[in-house]
Amino acid sequence: MVHFGQYILANQVPGWEEYYIGYKTLKKRIKQYASRAASASDDERDEIIRTFSRLLDSQIEKIVLFMIEKQGLLAGRLQKLRERRHIIQEGESYTDNDTEQAVSEPPEEFDTVQRLMSEYRQVGVELLQLLHFVELNAVGLNKILKNFDKRVGFRLGAHYISSRSNHPYSQLQQMFRHLGIKAMVATISRNLAELQTMSLNTYSSTISLYHEAELPRAVVEQEPIIQAIETATDRLTQQLSFAAYVANELLLPPPKDEIHELLMKHEDSHFISIQLNLMNAFLYMVNYYIVVPTSNEYAKMLDAPGSLCGVIIGSMPLAALVSAFVYSWWSNFSYKSPILYSSLILMAGNLMYALALYFNSIWLLVLGRFLCGLGNVRAISRRYIADHVPVKELTRASAAFVSASALGMATGPALAGLLNNIKFKIFGAPVNSVTAPGWVMGAAWGLYFLLVLLFFKEPNRDHVIPDSKHSSRHSSRHSSRHSSKSMNLGTTTDDSAPTLSSPLLYETSLHPLHLEQNKDGDIISDDGDDSVVSSEYSDAKPVQNLTELMKELTLPVRVLLTIYFMMKFTSEILISESGILTSFYFNWSTFQVGIFLALLGLTVVPISALVGNYISNIYEDRLVILVSQVCLAVGVAAIACFCPWLPYTKYQYVGAAILIFVSSSVLEGVNLSLLSKVMSPRLSHGVFNCGFLSTETGTLARTLADVLITITGWAGEQNLLNFSIIPTFLLVIVAAVYTWIGYFSLY
Repeated sequence: MVHFGQYILANQVPGWEEYYIGYKTLKKRIKQYASRAASASDDERDEIIRTFSRLLDSQIEKIVLFMIEKQGLLAGRLQKLRERRHIIQEGESYTDNDTEQAVSEPPEEFDTVQRLMSEYRQVGVELLQLLHFVELNAVGLNKILKNFDKRVGFRLGAHYISSRSNHPYSQLQQMFRHLGIKAMVATISRNLAELQTMSLNTYSSTISLYHEAELPRAVVEQEPIIQAIETATDRLTQQLSFAAYVANELLLPPPKDEIHELLMKHEDSHFISIQLNLMNAFLYMVNYYIVVPTSNEYAKMLDAPGSLCGVIIGSMPLAALVSAFVYSWWSNFSYKSPILYSSLILMAGNLMYALALYFNSIWLLVLGRFLCGLGNVRAISRRYIADHVPVKELTRASAAFVSASALGMATGPALAGLLNNIKFKIFGAPVNSVTAPGWVMGAAWGLYFLLVLLFFKEPNRDHVIPDSKHSSRHSSRHSSRHSSKSMNLGTTTDDSAPTLSSPLLYETSLHPLHLEQNKDGDIISDDGDDSVVSSEYSDAKPVQNLTELMKELTLPVRVLLTIYFMMKFTSEILISESGILTSFYFNWSTFQVGIFLALLGLTVVPISALVGNYISNIYEDRLVILVSQVCLAVGVAAIACFCPWLPYTKYQYVGAAILIFVSSSVLEGVNLSLLSKVMSPRLSHGVFNCGFLSTETGTLARTLADVLITITGWAGEQNLLNFSIIPTFLLVIVAAVYTWIGYFSLY
């Protein structure tokens, strides 16, 4: 076993030793803080965090300044090479009759071009060393932050990274967004490609790379340094942006045993299958919300009270509570089969919903919606994206999943509004404003079934690891394959060019988030204890039963799940009873209700962008959560009816609804992001993963909210608003108080 402190010493570039992260010094400081942490007061705790953060800032500054200095030296050498190449080109071409068309002649000295290419390759080798320097320091920083969280007990890691990632003066950002290195990579790649063209065919003019979308395949194959640099750069480039923020909703970080496997899954990805998963997320949300504007009217047509819309809407998430377990298990064996099965169930459920008016049966209506809930395979879509999307595209795909859901939420009510004036029959079955959503969604799921049947590709499951023993063997095989691949990269057909040594290429293949094995196969420990190999997920096994689950629900996790429950409950109350309330108070048509809900749904994307790019980089997550709950409480109180003291107006309702929805949107993103940071490693994978828990919590909240609407609706439409808002307001207050109790644990 090799400790990381020993590993970083053994792999330092000679002459650069003093510029690496002071790993052992920081470990000693952590040990000192750990002895003080148990009895530290809140002020002492804050002082420890501030002091250690300043120490890390100083280390990062040292690393970044050295990196910039080395970039400048390498850029100077590239500038001199550029001047020499310009001289060679001037000697090779002449101008005919003062035209601008350069005609190439055979080079006078073939060796001159070869020597120039060799020097460009040498700069590339040194650039690769610099990337390895950055990578080792990034790994060291990551391990130091995890070690601090583990030993001191304060959750500094996530806050430190998030608070410095997008700050305009962030030096941490320079470690990952190294524009200077990218510019030099472009220079080396372009010049090697064009010089290679000159050497292979000296009678043809050189071709500018800017005429092509990417490097010629032959150039990449014959210039392994280009491949090695681009691979290392991709690993270090992190997209800390709106997409990364939105992607937190997936809440499916890879387990320890699968991180290395995820790096190798690019060949397993299938573009059309990914798009079909996104389409499923979109269609399901459309299916869920398309009935909201007309459900109360449909209930009245079947001689039931309009408040029964709560049962109609709520039967779908109620069924989803059960189906999620089944689909989660089924996805261990197949993705295509459960998706096809769910599509058939959704077709049947929507057709039953559409035919309920023809048979004059409220039970057929509710049963149809219940079947639609049994077709909820969002858990499968999330797992597919997490397991089978290339790492480089994972953030983008995750954000696309959330955006597709938000778009579906907005499209559903809008589509219901557009179907408001439809009126005809199909073999005697009426197609009108209340049944059209069932017919349309039934047809949509039928088309989706055919698309999945024809184009969905079942992924290769070779990288899915059933147990730890197999994981070790599998990892070893991968390691040897990767090592072999790296050695092949170091071979070139050009004898005059410096070959890239295997150790250098292998070292640069280490991933900054998972440095588990070195080239000799030894385990690299993150800790000072020989018996412990610390990692992002340690050796934690997934939770297997409810008893183990309850033990892992710590105070911060309970607080955040309570907040999530409250937020989903409040949103469901607002949306589900909007059709009844706007019709009763303002005499709105189905079309008006649909457009109003669609506009509310469209606020999700810009609000997420605002929070992801601005708010979350300035304020602590826990502060944003607390303020959002206060705003949510104000919105819930403002939407209540105060008649006969104050008239109830559409401006009051719309303004309060916007405040509730926007506050909920802000709260959802930040809450889920913080939940992924404070959760136990045992909740990061397995059936009872944190994403599954949050989904089930939200689904339960929607179901209970719809039940409340149905119960309070028996008191009459004039009392529905206040009778449902009062318990909602109390729930918001309870959640806010609970948040305050656990405020200092949310870190």
